[in-house]
Amino acid sequence: MAWTRVVHLASTDSTNTHLMRALTAGPGEWPHLSVVVADAQTAGRGRAGRAWHSRPGESLTASVVLRLDDDAAPPVTWVPLLVGVAVRRALARWVPTVLKWPNDVLLATDSAEGAAPPDRSRAFHGEGGPVGSAEGAAASWGWTPKLGGILCELHPSGAVVAGVGINCRTSREDLPVPWAASIATATGGSPAPLDVLEALGEALPAVLADWAGHAARVRAEYEEACVVVGEQVTVTGGHGPTEGRAVGIGLDGALLVDTARGRLEVTAGDVEHVR
Repeated sequence: MAWTRVVHLASTDSTNTHLMRALTAGPGEWPHLSVVVADAQTAGRGRAGRAWHSRPGESLTASVVLRLDDDAAPPVTWVPLLVGVAVRRALARWVPTVLKWPNDVLLATDSAEGAAPPDRSRAFHGEGGPVGSAEGAAASWGWTPKLGGILCELHPSGAVVAGVGINCRTSREDLPVPWAASIATATGGSPAPLDVLEALGEALPAVLADWAGHAARVRAEYEEACVVVGEQVTVTGGHGPTEGRAVGIGLDGALLVDTARGRLEVTAGDVEHVR
């Protein structure tokens, strides 16, 4: 495993919050690829302040320090996407996955055992971590259940804290919403969260190294894995609801959407599939 430092907690409010505090208190104690992992979280959070929940010992809940100081490092706006590529590579030994721009991890098929279709009318784009939104909104894409997600935050020191949450052993009965899934419900297997963390510790440094040498290749890998690219979508953000066709990912990590008014570069917002 390539982690430079591992701190394993029985419980914390949020691994992202814990690591942000720790970086403030002692920035020199947390080198690149340090990780905090918790068996349970009491105040887990996702994108746009959305809350989510996970049962102790059933999900991977971890946050990683990324120090992107050299010229070959990716731009900060690409970090959630690259972490998604790494998560997808790490999970490949257990379950096939796809990505939803910029931070959701979904099952590659709708064949998860017992999975119920999500309420498309309430679909929203991505909260980080295991599914369980306090608002009850669906984070899946079409009929594809959500397995987990990513939440990246920039620390004042310039380091990026990348939080990853994956439902590993959660049973169908214990998943909080019908559009959620776990590795267990998808495959019948039940990898330990720390096994998934070890796989991610191999995959994430490899993705960052691949970016340094072949950024265009990694960008193409993300586009191929992204279920949004090539689809008709509605984007809701500061510019208001806009419909168009998602055609790719920009050099800065923006979602490129061709609309009736021209090409829109979406850097933030909720994305919904239009059928």
